[in-house]
Formats: sequence, structure tokens, C-alpha cells
Amino acid sequence: MDQVIALVGGGATALAFTHTYIQEYEADAQLPGTIYLFEKRACFGPGAAYGPDTASNLLNTKTGFITPFHDRPGDFHAWLGSKEDLWRPHFPHFEPDPNSYAPRPLFGMYLQDRMSWLIREALAKGIRIVQIHAEVKDVVQMGRSHVVKTDCSLTLKADHVFLTCGTLPERKQGEIALSPRVLASPYPVAALPSKIPSAARVAVVGARLSCIDAVIGLVEGGHTGHIAIYSRSGHFPSVRGTQGRIVTQHLTAEKVEALACRKGGGLKVTDLMGLVRQEIAEVSQIPLDAVPTLDAPPAPPENLMEHLKAEIAASRHDRPWQAVLYATNAIVDRLWQALEDSERRLFMAEYMSAFMAFRVSIPVENAQKILSYLESGQLSFHPGEFSLGLDAQGRPVMTPSNGNLSPRRYDKVIKATGSPRALASVESDLMAQLMRRGEVTPHSMGGLQVDPVSYEVIDAAGRRNPSMRALGELTNGTFFFTSALDINARHARACALAFNQRQQRQRVPAVLTRQRRVARTEGVREVSGL
Repeated sequence: MDQVIALVGGGATALAFTHTYIQEYEADAQLPGTIYLFEKRACFGPGAAYGPDTASNLLNTKTGFITPFHDRPGDFHAWLGSKEDLWRPHFPHFEPDPNSYAPRPLFGMYLQDRMSWLIREALAKGIRIVQIHAEVKDVVQMGRSHVVKTDCSLTLKADHVFLTCGTLPERKQGEIALSPRVLASPYPVAALPSKIPSAARVAVVGARLSCIDAVIGLVEGGHTGHIAIYSRSGHFPSVRGTQGRIVTQHLTAEKVEALACRKGGGLKVTDLMGLVRQEIAEVSQIPLDAVPTLDAPPAPPENLMEHLKAEIAASRHDRPWQAVLYATNAIVDRLWQALEDSERRLFMAEYMSAFMAFRVSIPVENAQKILSYLESGQLSFHPGEFSLGLDAQGRPVMTPSNGNLSPRRYDKVIKATGSPRALASVESDLMAQLMRRGEVTPHSMGGLQVDPVSYEVIDAAGRRNPSMRALGELTNGTFFFTSALDINARHARACALAFNQRQQRQRVPAVLTRQRRVARTEGVREVSGL
């Protein structure tokens, strides 16, 4: 009987997994031939990250590089040329240069179209992919299979489950989170003008990409009121330079493992920083002594306006350190796993904010817009610790921890802090049920525990579940940085390959058992004269 796979989540990671799976199936047609693809959103392919929204939400990877397919470099750019009649009416001002930064919803259109193409490819090779518009509320293990339960009362049986849920929202709890004046997320940005009066005073919590999307979306949507950004760390994303991509010479898996052997075990953050310095010196072709030491996290900018001016000027040239940081995508999980446990905690507590500001850069177009808002006085930036509360009338109040600064009242607050890392903090009935039964275990660094090679989830007793695997943001504790498309695509491919290898190993004993049974039966017949 044909086995069945259930993919819970139909975004870019599911697309990347399915692409590799089809290739594996073509070489080994004994893999499961039916895939149920569950997606709660209207379209399959874009997921939460690339859904329909305003064109001001820009990718931070160049058009010529970004793709979910390991073997189709430049696929997005090629698609833009071949499907211009599809996307041009929606994005009339975008010019598809390989070095441009496309609107994220345009990339979402590409992913949706590629999902349709992939389903046709699968069908031609004998794989049936069934798309189901529903949210998976629970997955119950029944023997060696699972029962998948949805919000529309549809129940299906699957032999293997892959959790490709993408980013999950923060669970709302408490008076502040439930206040209609506090938005849990800026997305879709296109809907903000309908939720926030144009003259309202708005505070945005967080200073990463979703904050920038929110601010630009508000202003370009006609907002005239004051907007304030509140950032506890004080860091702000760097601006992307003109450099291309590199192949690392020092930040390689082999050199990291060799360094760990010399150190006699786990590495320290400073060990990895030393490799980063060597790589920057190599790319820049300068002496190692000329590269600044990285023994402590960089300080946040003292003045965001002046900082952005300097960043915009620097973005007109190659920025070798950015090329180095982006190149670590190929081994970032190995770097993370090479650290001692105490060093991982140190990194999360002291280095994470700076890392994200330097690693996740923004296009110069968006930096120029943010700078213009600061210069006009419509936007302000408030670094440092603060608390969010509500006054007697229910209006949000931002109170800086610095006693010299007075509290400020706002009409609306937008939380732009992204998906929480802690599994217990996400809004997901599915995760809550799996945790309650001990079928998944929260990872101390975020997400759930998975085997780093097979991607099998690990239960509360420490056992791997060979019929349930997880990918993407749910695995950020194991793999650290799981918010980049190319990283998740790499993991999706590795997961598909590992799954096929396990299926092959299981088939060998089964074939031998059948052969022994046949041999015994034939022996009995021979002895009895049948």
C-alpha cells in the first residue's frame, strides 16, 4: 500500500523540500507517492514571509541570487523575464536587474507559481500532491502512523509528518497583548492604514526588518502622525554594499572541526571571531592586524541619523565583512554546534542583537527612506530598556528605564519583534498539543529539539521519532539561524536526502525477511513433496 507524507505548512521551505523529494523519488520510486500539503493561508508557496502585501517590503537578497532551489541558480531572475505579463500589472515600477532588491510579495508570486509548476512536475513522475487549505490543529501518533486533525474537521492518516510551519506568531496573553491599540505584528503592512488613523502617534517596538517595513509602509500609505522606534539593544540594520559572493577559506567545516580538536572540545565565541577576522583579511587582502578585534560585541550607534548617513555612503562600495557574514550561511549551523553550551548562552545574551544588525542588512533604498523620515522629524529613534503599559484610558505608554526620561503616550503600538524563539511563547494549537503529550521537547535556545542529521523530532524522553521531522524556524535552537531562505532550502534538501536514506535502510531488512519466508516455504514444500 502506498505510504503518505503530510507537510504541515506550504511555504518556501516546503517547496524546497518537495523539489528535492521529487528528484529522490525519480531515482527511487519506492518512496511514498502521496503528499498532503496543508496550508492555512490563501496561497501555497509564499508562506508568511512572502505573502501578498505592499511593494515597499523589499527582499534583502539580490534578485539574481535568491531562490529556494539548490540546483536552479538565478531561477527567480529568469522567471521574472519569462512571466512579466503575470507580475508587471502588480509591480509596474520594478526593474528586474540581477543586482536589484525585489518586493517580497513579488517573490511570493514567484513561489506560488513555482509551487504550481512543482505539483505538475510531481504528477508527471507519479507523485500525487494534494493541496489542503486548512490549519493543522493536532497530529496524533497511532502506532507507526499519525492522524492529522485540521480546523475544518478534516482528519487524514499519514505515515510520515514534516513540520514546515514557518514563523509562528507570539501567543497573546495579558491586558497589553489583548489591547486593540497594540498590534501583535505589522503584517500585512498594506492593512496598517485601515487600522491606524493617519494622524495617530505610533510606537514601533523592535528595529529589524519588520520595523522598517512597518515604518515605510505607514508613511507611504499616507501616515502623517509621529512614529517612534523603540529598540532595547539600540542596534539598527546595516546597509548592503556592492560586493558579490565569496567562497570562504577559513570559515569552513573542516577548519572549524580541526580547531575544535586542537581546543579539545567545544569552541568559544572568540575562537569563531578569530576565524571571521582571518576571512575578512583574506577577502580584503589586508594584514590580519588591520582587521579590528572582535573580542566584544560592537556598540550600537550613538546617533542613528549620522549612522545611516555613514552606512549609505559605505554602501556605494564593496563591504568585505558583509560578504564574509553572508558566506557563513553554508555552515552557520556547524559553527553554532561547535560552541560550548555556555558560549551559546553568552552569544544569545550579548552578541545576538549586534549579529542580527550586521548580518541582516537592508537595501540602500530603504535606508535612504528611513533617513529622510528622521531628518523631517516624523520619525524618532529611542534606544535602551523600556516598559510598555496602558494608562487609565487604555492608551499605550512607553516608559524608558532611564529615570531621566519621561513616559510617552501613543495612540497605537506595533510589535515588530518577529516570531518568538521560545516554543512555549508561540501561538499554535499544534505545538501546544505536541508539547502537552511530550511528543516534542522545547530546545533551551529556541524552537524544538531535533536530530541535527535526520531532522527527526526528539520527545520528552529523549527519543527520536522516525516518522516526524521538523524544518525551518521550529529548529532555530538546533541550527541557530533559520530565517534565511537559502539556509532553510539547504536544510530542506538535507532532510529529504536523510529521509530517503532511512527508507532505503528499512527496505533492506524487509526484503531479506520476505526472501527468508519464501525460502522456508519452498523448503517445506520440497520436504513434503508438494
